[in-house]
Amino acid sequence: MKKYMLLSALLVACLCAKAQSIIPQVNENVELMSILSRMSGFPEYHMDMAGQYIKDMDSYFKDNTDHPAVQYMKGLRNKYGISFDAVMSMAIHLENRNGTLSLIEEDIPTLEKRWKEVDKEEFLSYLNSFYKDTKFNEFFKSHKALYEKGLKSYQENVINHFDIDWYADFYGNEPQETFSVIIGFCNGGGNYGINRQITGKMKEVFAIVGYYVDKEDTPMYSKEYLPTLIHEFNHSFINHFLDENKYPDNVKELEPAATELFKSSQWSMSRQAYGNWKTMINESLVRAAVICYMLDKEYKTEEIKDELSEQMQRNFRWMPELVSLLRKYEKKQSKYGSFENFYPKVTDFFKEYAKKEHERFDRIK
Repeated sequence: MKKYMLLSALLVACLCAKAQSIIPQVNENVELMSILSRMSGFPEYHMDMAGQYIKDMDSYFKDNTDHPAVQYMKGLRNKYGISFDAVMSMAIHLENRNGTLSLIEEDIPTLEKRWKEVDKEEFLSYLNSFYKDTKFNEFFKSHKALYEKGLKSYQENVINHFDIDWYADFYGNEPQETFSVIIGFCNGGGNYGINRQITGKMKEVFAIVGYYVDKEDTPMYSKEYLPTLIHEFNHSFINHFLDENKYPDNVKELEPAATELFKSSQWSMSRQAYGNWKTMINESLVRAAVICYMLDKEYKTEEIKDELSEQMQRNFRWMPELVSLLRKYEKKQSKYGSFENFYPKVTDFFKEYAKKEHERFDRIK
């Protein structure tokens, strides 16, 4: 399966050197899980933005709409909330050995937590049945040309404008993971950051990006989609600071204020599939770091304003002040050495913001 760019076949990084080479990929397991989810009625996998590819799907799988695996996936969504990034997490944690799908072996479990209570053997039984009954691999192989067209467009219009060295410069440490980009050709506008830890290998971080075409079936990638890629890779430098096992003090110090902010933002955050205060804080920092990247790379003022405005519309209302805080960090990075040493300032920022919001609310009452 090497010629179809399966994840295990690509060397996407060399951590002995600063720079990592990012090569966009297509992955059969990603297509399998997204198409099965689409057939099961998951709206986030039913955006239908891939032109002829969607038509091909409808035609190829039309006799399998009542397949037991489709009904099973509907049940998983209803009972366990399997959706959005949980679908892609499973895709990345699958391996295909001679046409049989199984879970990878991991040193540290990284499969999305919504799968915890799911009977994995039962799930794999349904999935393997769907894969074989539909002759999914034939569908996948028959679209090689379409996949290559999308990969080429993403490489030329997005990745060739991406400076991955910025992360080490900004965060003050070298990446400890390998980075990969996978195009989810059935994912429409959905973009997901997923990671895994295969036994005996370094942690892998994946940006799974959506696919969109115009009326002529031409991929619509441009430099405008670069912030999405910048966003996803920021997570690997940010999320671990709220890992209770590694940084319990961060969690203890930040939780009260962040919980209060999350409660006042819960409706808008839930609409973006952000279900807890940790995710909200991580997303805030990631989005602020994207704007820092854009400022450092001298994007047009209007582009930066648009990005900032979008984040505020998503109810990351503290974004202007948070960006200002990170810019101060950049100017004094030699003092702090790394973002880890600066994180207490981040905690202080959110505690103060929550305090001021609470005071404003009390005055209104």
